[in-house]
Amino acid sequence: MQSELSIRLNDDGYKNWIKAGLCLQKIRDCLHGFVRTEIEKFHQILLGTNPNLRQRICSNYCRSQGTKFQKACFVCEEWKREILKHHTNQNSTIYWGNCSPLLWPTNAWEVAKVYMPRGQANRRGPENCDAAALLNLFIFCDHFHFERQKLIEVIKCRNDLMHSVEMSVSVEWFKNYRRKILVLLQEFQNIPEAKAANKMIQEVTSSDWKVKMTVTDAVDAAVKFTDEEFDVGEVYNVELDLIKEWAEELSLALEEQEPLQQHLNSLNTFKEFLKRNKELESMLHKELQQLFILEKRLNSGKDL
Repeated sequence: MQSELSIRLNDDGYKNWIKAGLCLQKIRDCLHGFVRTEIEKFHQILLGTNPNLRQRICSNYCRSQGTKFQKACFVCEEWKREILKHHTNQNSTIYWGNCSPLLWPTNAWEVAKVYMPRGQANRRGPENCDAAALLNLFIFCDHFHFERQKLIEVIKCRNDLMHSVEMSVSVEWFKNYRRKILVLLQEFQNIPEAKAANKMIQEVTSSDWKVKMTVTDAVDAAVKFTDEEFDVGEVYNVELDLIKEWAEELSLALEEQEPLQQHLNSLNTFKEFLKRNKELESMLHKELQQLFILEKRLNSGKDL
C-alpha cells in the first residue's frame, strides 16, 4: 500500500487532487453538528407555522422518484407546499427522490434532503453527506443566511474535482481553490468546529507532502506533512474515500446518460487507473461492480 501510494503522490497533479479533497472533507466534518441542530430548528418552525402539519401522518405511503413527486396525499401535499415556500429557487431541478415523504412529519433530515443535489436517498444524516450536499442545503433553504456566491464557488471547485477524468488538478487551479475555500471559511467563523478546520486546511494547502523512497527493492515510503510526518494510513483513507465519491458521481452520471459517450470514456480511464494500482482495485470492488452493471446495461441498450 505505502509504495504504490508514494508513487501516486509523487505526481503533483494527483497530490493536489487528494489535498483538495481532504479540505472538502474537513469542511464537511466541521459542519455536522451545526447542520443537524439548525435543521431540527427549521423542522420545528415548519410545524409551528402550519397547523396542518401537526400530528398528521401519511396513510398512503406516498413515494417520490427522481425529480417526480405526484399523487401525494393531503398530508404530504401540505408538507410539499411548505417545503417549497422555503426553497430559494423553485424553478430549479428538485430531487424529490432524495427523501421519503411519509417521514417528513417526524424526521427533519428527510425534509433537508429536498434542498440537496441528487444521490442523497441513503444519507441518514449530515455526517453521511459530502461537503457539496451541505453547501447546496445552505443555498436552497432560506433558513440559512450564508453568502451565496462563496458557497457556489466552492461547489464549482468540488465539481471540478469529481469530474476530473485523470484525478489531477494544476498548481494554478489549486492556488485559486485555496483562496476560495479560505474565503468560504470566513462565513463559518461562528461555528466552533470551523476554527480547527481552518487551521488544518491552511496547513494542508500551504505545505507540500514530500515522499521519501529508498532505492532498495523494498520501498519504504513516508509522507511529510508540514514539519511532521503525516500518517500514511490517513492519507490512504482520504484517497480511498475520494475515489469512492468519484466513482459514485460517475455512476449517477451514467444513470442520467448525458453525455453518455463522455461518461463511458471516463469509466474506461478509471479502469486503466485501477489496473495500474491493484491495491485500490481490490478495495473498490463494490463500486466497480456497480459501474460494470451500468456499463453492461448501457451497452446492451437496456433502460436503467
